[in-house]
Amino acid sequence: MNVTKNADREPRGPETAEGHKGRSYREASIGLLSAAVFAVLFYLWGEELLPRAAGRLGGYFSFVGAVALTLAVALFLVEWFRFAGREVRKVRLAARDFLFLCTLSFILFFLAKGVVEVLPEVPSWNRAVPARLYVYLIPLPAFAMIVRVLLNSEVAILFTVAASVLSAAAASGRWPALLFLLLSGTAAASRSGRIQDRYRMLLAGVYTAPICAVGAIALELAFQGADGIWWAGLLAGINGLVAGPIALALLPVAEYVFGYASDIRLMELASTGHPLLHRLMLEAPGTFHHSVVVGTLAEAGAAAIHANPLLCRVAALFHDVGKVGKPQYFSENQAGTVNVHDILSPGMSRVVILSHVKEGLKLAQEYRLGDRVAEIIAQHHGTSLLYCFLDKAQSLIQERRASEETFRYPGPRPRTREAAIIMLADTAEAASRSLKNPTQGELEETVTRIVNRAYLDGQLNECDMTLRDLHAVEQAFIRVLSAVVHARVDYPESGRGPLGQVP
Repeated sequence: MNVTKNADREPRGPETAEGHKGRSYREASIGLLSAAVFAVLFYLWGEELLPRAAGRLGGYFSFVGAVALTLAVALFLVEWFRFAGREVRKVRLAARDFLFLCTLSFILFFLAKGVVEVLPEVPSWNRAVPARLYVYLIPLPAFAMIVRVLLNSEVAILFTVAASVLSAAAASGRWPALLFLLLSGTAAASRSGRIQDRYRMLLAGVYTAPICAVGAIALELAFQGADGIWWAGLLAGINGLVAGPIALALLPVAEYVFGYASDIRLMELASTGHPLLHRLMLEAPGTFHHSVVVGTLAEAGAAAIHANPLLCRVAALFHDVGKVGKPQYFSENQAGTVNVHDILSPGMSRVVILSHVKEGLKLAQEYRLGDRVAEIIAQHHGTSLLYCFLDKAQSLIQERRASEETFRYPGPRPRTREAAIIMLADTAEAASRSLKNPTQGELEETVTRIVNRAYLDGQLNECDMTLRDLHAVEQAFIRVLSAVVHARVDYPESGRGPLGQVP
């Protein structure tokens, strides 16, 4: 590859004062809203949680302890996730992500309190199982799996630590509870990466169960002795086994409420029976074929650098769905027809071409494709130039009736490796289509030129793509394109069948 700059992730530019102030206001509002909502719920257990604090001020403020604890929990979550989002490279928490994580943490807190306080009161269980052992049923593994599937491993670890502290506090702050929750949450999160079907989710719980059981037995032996170790192992093993079913039950709810798209959801979107893909296939067949080839290229490129091949393939299928409204304005759908841009001004052509990104985002929201697909639709052109129409508009630019910047896509630039791969695959497929019986050397030169141009134009500055990654993606594209666009052997006339057909 003929680039000389460093392609590692560059630091973002300084944030504007208005943007920083707006983000701070949103974070503060979320924290205060969480405190206000859950203060009412904590009131139900206020005196039990902090009887001395609640009773010190008498009947006038009988729930002061509950309110104080709620504020402390909200402050802890705000500071924890805010710091992580600012300092950890792969943790970029939007307001929605923050609200999602806080909601899960509070729900888990109440579940932990219910498990610790309600289950021991069941008469048939109270006699057989020591009360302290119910902490091993706190369902943190299931919640850690959900975070890992919907976000990423870094966020899952941060959530596990925060949720473990809160849940251990609900369990009277016992050390075995805290250590077990940290162990079980980490084990569940580490075994739930790249879950693409329900069977694998259930299997992740099965693999987590023995870790939970052994950990519980070891902690009981260390802190309490041999009394009750088998009950501890059994309850912890059950916790691991049911983590998969619980996560499967809650996952669609989280996806619907917060707009996420798990790999399981992506597998469902990949079906050609999806109504939006079916519409694209009927109304813009050239675009559909282009998207399939882009998906093949992107999947190979993602596999070469250990990105997410499934996300690349599915997002590539939908990256150009905004073209269904006006398919005749795009070259892949103009076979055998006149190019309508020959009679349009460069400005009008620019408006029509640029609009397909905005229309694609509308369709993504309408068909609930999820945030990961929608983000790639918005970023797959970055802020790149419309070179073909820019050449036609040179006279207008020289007369200062237009500028080069007006012929750029609005962006944003790709912010993930998957979005960057799809940007490069999209351009590489379109460029290779224009070649007539290309040789291997021509393909290599074309792909290298496309990667270099995107790099030098700054389109890859905001994603975690290194020079090694770019080279691996480039080689993967060349391998796939060599198989897709290779020249076919001409069949001689004598080799035709009786009906003149070519086999």
